[in-house]
Amino acid sequence: MYKVSVEKTLDLPRKKVFDILVQFGGLEKLLPDMIGSLELVGSGIGALRKVKLKAGGTVIERLDAAFDERLFAYTITFNDALPFENYCAVVTLEDAGNKTRACWSSNWDAKGASDDEIKPMLSGLYGALLDGLHKLA
Repeated sequence: MYKVSVEKTLDLPRKKVFDILVQFGGLEKLLPDMIGSLELVGSGIGALRKVKLKAGGTVIERLDAAFDERLFAYTITFNDALPFENYCAVVTLEDAGNKTRACWSSNWDAKGASDDEIKPMLSGLYGALLDGLHKLA
């Protein structure tokens, strides 16, 4: 069971959604108001994206899994900006006709804020990310 899960049906085929997610460097285009810069180090499993936030601070994420165009997972390996630690997220994708049913879920340990404060922040973020995938299609 995850602390936060956001499900949406996207008007894109599953392969296209997966290809966008697995590129791992397109986050800057999805969140231009939040991200000051993004550096991608490596590719595929183990790739790191170093994100400098406009509000200050850095978050480094590692791509941990990308399987069968149905599962995408990453963890935060460094974070001096967000109110949690031990963060891991999983995105699952299912065919829904010509569309894709996507579910973005995560677990973490709160740090400097309560779970009740973090949940709506992450729910809003995941919703915005899923809605924004059309920009990269």
